[in-house]
Amino acid sequence: MIPENLNLESFAMTYDNMIELRSRLLAINAGTVLDVACGKGDFLKFALRSFNSYRMAVGIDTDVESLNQARQNLYEYPVSFVVGSALNMPFLTESFSMVTISNSLHHIEDHKKLFEELGRICRNDGSILINEMTVDKLSEYQESYSVYHHFIAELDNLLGFYHRDAYAEKELHQIVKESGLKVVDFFMHEDRSQDYTNAQEIGKMTDRMFKKLTLLKTSDSYYFYLNKARDIEKRIKKTGIHRPDHAAFILRPWQ
Repeated sequence: MIPENLNLESFAMTYDNMIELRSRLLAINAGTVLDVACGKGDFLKFALRSFNSYRMAVGIDTDVESLNQARQNLYEYPVSFVVGSALNMPFLTESFSMVTISNSLHHIEDHKKLFEELGRICRNDGSILINEMTVDKLSEYQESYSVYHHFIAELDNLLGFYHRDAYAEKELHQIVKESGLKVVDFFMHEDRSQDYTNAQEIGKMTDRMFKKLTLLKTSDSYYFYLNKARDIEKRIKKTGIHRPDHAAFILRPWQ
């Protein structure tokens, strides 16, 4: 599960440049939407702007601070937010016709329980969208992002939060195969942004990194990780940064 107090702001994702994913969502009349482990609402906002139509939406997350940010981020949308675990959601069976979860599988250790819950709260004629970044065939810019992500994961684990590296595409296929859900569609897609050296974006990412590092300030390893963070900052500013390609699965409960 994603523990309380693990603020996913460290991995705020910009989804607007994921053109292929948007084009797929444009064909979907989503109905009632649930975004699981919604964080501060970046993916939910992207999805609601992309769906052909939807009636209402809910975001669920364990982190209260992230949900407060999500409310501000989506204040113009018909969305409600619930504090709760992805492994034990406070919803009736078959409550939603579209369930989404993006870039959270590598934050959740118990995939068996997760997929049981996703299948339970999704209608039998509904869909479950899994969207997850991968670590295959990284460019130099994507490798810099991977180094950044690995470092944040290392800090989170030191702080007692489960956070592993992103999965390879082959690993994700295996996870989905074991999910007990029916695969309706699968596709890879990429972030089409070409602005790899955007100073504002790089500044936000490094600020998040050093902010998280302050949580270790009283530990003996603080200066070791501070030096690592400075090295990563130098690398990112020198090479630029680009988010890895993503794997997307459309799943459905077996009827």
